[in-house]
Amino acid sequence: MNYPLLHVSIGYIKKHLLQSILLLIGIAFSVALIVSVDIANQSASRSFSLSKEILSTKSTHHILGTYSDFDEEIYKSLKLKLGLKNLAPIVEDYVNIAELDGRAVKLLGTDFFADLIFHDGQNSPLSNLTQNTLTELIAKPGAALVSSDIAQSAGIKIGETLNVTYGSETLSIEIIGVLDSQNDELSKSLGGLLLTDISTAQELLGKVGLLSQIDLVIDEETPEGLSALQSIRDYLPAGVEVKSKDLLLGSAKSLTRSFELNLTALSLLALFVGVFLIYNIVSFSVIQRRSIIGTLRSIGATRRQIFKMIMAEALAIGFIGSLIGIAGGVLLGRSIVGLVTRSINDLYFTLTVSNFSVSPETIIKGLLAGILAALFAALVPAYEASSFRPINILRRSSFESFFLKSIKLFGLIGVIVIALGYVLIILPTKSLVLSLISVFLILFGASLLVPISTTLLMKLFSLILSPMGLIGRMSPRNIIRSASRTAVAIASLTVAISVILSVSIMIGSFRSTVVNWLDSTLTADIFISMDSPNISSQAGLNPKILDEVINTSGVDRVATVRRISYNSPGYGLFNLVAVTKALATENREFIWKEMDNEQLWDQMQHNSILISESFAYRNNIEPGPAKTIELQTDQGLKEFDVSGVYYDYGAQTGVLLISDDLYRSLWQDDKITSLGVYVSNIDHIDKTVRELRTKLSKYSNLVIRSNDNLKQSAIKTFDRTFTVTSALRILIAIVAFISVLSSLMALQLEREREFGVFRAIGMTVSQLRGMIFLENGLIGLASGLFSIPLGVALSLILIYVINLRSFGWTLNFSIEPRYFIEAIGIALIASIAAGIYPAYLIGKEDVGKLIREE
Repeated sequence: MNYPLLHVSIGYIKKHLLQSILLLIGIAFSVALIVSVDIANQSASRSFSLSKEILSTKSTHHILGTYSDFDEEIYKSLKLKLGLKNLAPIVEDYVNIAELDGRAVKLLGTDFFADLIFHDGQNSPLSNLTQNTLTELIAKPGAALVSSDIAQSAGIKIGETLNVTYGSETLSIEIIGVLDSQNDELSKSLGGLLLTDISTAQELLGKVGLLSQIDLVIDEETPEGLSALQSIRDYLPAGVEVKSKDLLLGSAKSLTRSFELNLTALSLLALFVGVFLIYNIVSFSVIQRRSIIGTLRSIGATRRQIFKMIMAEALAIGFIGSLIGIAGGVLLGRSIVGLVTRSINDLYFTLTVSNFSVSPETIIKGLLAGILAALFAALVPAYEASSFRPINILRRSSFESFFLKSIKLFGLIGVIVIALGYVLIILPTKSLVLSLISVFLILFGASLLVPISTTLLMKLFSLILSPMGLIGRMSPRNIIRSASRTAVAIASLTVAISVILSVSIMIGSFRSTVVNWLDSTLTADIFISMDSPNISSQAGLNPKILDEVINTSGVDRVATVRRISYNSPGYGLFNLVAVTKALATENREFIWKEMDNEQLWDQMQHNSILISESFAYRNNIEPGPAKTIELQTDQGLKEFDVSGVYYDYGAQTGVLLISDDLYRSLWQDDKITSLGVYVSNIDHIDKTVRELRTKLSKYSNLVIRSNDNLKQSAIKTFDRTFTVTSALRILIAIVAFISVLSSLMALQLEREREFGVFRAIGMTVSQLRGMIFLENGLIGLASGLFSIPLGVALSLILIYVINLRSFGWTLNFSIEPRYFIEAIGIALIASIAAGIYPAYLIGKEDVGKLIREE
């Protein structure tokens, strides 16, 4: 771009500084959302990776039990019989720290002499410990090292005792040292860790003679490594497997991939709305400089030079806005990381490591998103500015005439794009990416339908408002006359409001479905469980608790639940839940079942199981007869008949429901995870709860809740998981507000000369202000009305397509009239607010100045 054109650009930006600032804010907000969500996703993912690399940064494989811990003799045999050297035994589980309000941390025990081979000496977390401390750690019962973050948070000093709970037992651990490392990555991985000798961990966790896993170092690229792996596989008993660390990490991370992808899609929707903002303001900048551009063309400026000038402005503003957005995204990311981590803890698995990291890829992604969005949005205005002949550029009405002639074409293209989006939705695939692409196509197609829809609606409003007189007739016509600007403003607001509306309907439907599910599933009057949101499947209630509950006055009967985490080669990770009759089939809602509930329970006593909808969806099991599932049990590989598929919203990984008697006969596990208590007199529930709390107060980490209290707690957890979604929804609304504010303000300010003419021919300031607010109100009303059918359509896609493909859950569609009122209300507030400043200026400007052409 040559110097005269650069001077023109700088002069324009200085003169319209507010407009440029609004554009920068819009781009910055959009980029900030993308960057913050990317930071949150990457930080949560890195936190999980770090939590798995506490003492095995060099390990390549893990030996794990399919559903439980395994005999430590396997470790001894691998060393002595197979002659393996690079391996280390691990015993681990999650415990809760009383001093930190029950925070879940990992208690990990290992053989330090074996484990040291996995680290360079200077990077080992044990490198700063004295020989005496290490000796004490191995020899002293109940001794442990604590990570520095726990020591600081709990105010624990060396030599003091830390109380933790595991299951319903309280454990006392003596802190003899603090873990630290010179390596930053290793130091982060030590967060939320209690490290003990392996024998200490076995005693504390009640796992004497058992191991949680064995870490290995095997090079699969060599013949020796492949041979060693095969030897291990041949030797390991049924129910114990060797898996690569990368495969295990990838499998676990895949659980959260849908969650992260949905958050990313929401952030991209903000950028989508931001594109309208950029297009609007760049278009206005072209319109406001018609005379200058026409003059430049008349004195020799080429089309290419004009095009480059507009694109260079967009590039500069996009670049600056992106930089601001990246900085804001990093700040916002710190808040969102906490929300995302909490949601992952609630929905998937425990993250004891807190990590906040900003990768270069995130910075580049944010920078490119803002710049490319700015350049893409500026293409059409830049082309318009460069393609018209000088004489047409000088005519204000030339482009409006062209735009109005094109609205039918825009509408046709919009219908085609929507049809394409619909085709992607109905394709027989489980691809979440295709589903999200279809949403963007439908939004884009709907935005192309806005110009023709606006024209038709304003003609209707012109008839309806004609009794108001001249202003009532003029306001809708002015919107049509400025369709190239107003239609885009309406489209951007429509898209944003429809997204907000669709997410509101989806969350409301989800909440309604979960409430109904809880009502049908939680049939007991009182529930007793361990007070830990992320309790390990290896932990259990003290066996004495069951007898004490049964012998409590007012208790009619007690149902037991045993829940374990099962990792099957064929079905992946899921929950195996053993229940007694009362909790198995009573009031449970089925997608399909082979027989009535009584017969179903009889079958479950022998060889049948029930599977949840999400398990069936994830494993491509169609509801219907003649389906079987093979599981490894303590009695060997067993085949089970699938007698029913039921609705369940408690675990995305899926649930297999088995009768308690059948489970105990096949698995050597007498533990109980929770109890459901049925009282003899429903009016005395509170009294029974108080009596149970008094009677069981000697047991630690117990929570005793009534049916209503448990439901309220479950709904509170549900609402918490959508906190980050709600936050992003608000931020999208802010981007939309900035978009419509800048668009309508620029439109009204661009009409200053027109308003001057109206005042010169006798229209009062009050009448002009009324016209401005009426026009803006009509724009907001149109946006709200258009957003309702689009929002409902999007909500149906979210509920029946995206949610199903993300989580494997079928939701009941539920809608409330308040959602529509909110949609129209938000649109009206945003659009009317945009008219305040122009309306204020109307009474301040001199008429002669307003109507002066030069």
